[in-house]
Amino acid sequence: MRIRPDDQAVHDDVAALLRAGRFSDALVPAALQADRLGVLPRSLTFLAEIVRRGGTAYAAELPEPLPTPEQSALVRPWLHPEAGDERLARWLDGVAAVIEARRVSRR
Repeated sequence: MRIRPDDQAVHDDVAALLRAGRFSDALVPAALQADRLGVLPRSLTFLAEIVRRGGTAYAAELPEPLPTPEQSALVRPWLHPEAGDERLARWLDGVAAVIEARRVSRR
């Protein structure tokens, strides 16, 4: 995992990192990008459960995998079947946990 300031990490191409199998490197940039769009951790946790139960391909076909069109546009490239359903679901749970931890620490 690379350590960099938020203003640098937020610009990482999360989908490219995931395709390269660099899930740990994609975790913080994904959380930063999602948090900036107001994604709630529970929305990502729910999406992770959809991935577990229906598969990544099913989740990718949803009209809006997250509550708003902007949020859905953000996560849609993250949903690629090559990642493996359980691995991607765990990663989405991790992104949700990072968002929650950052929000709690700002209070």
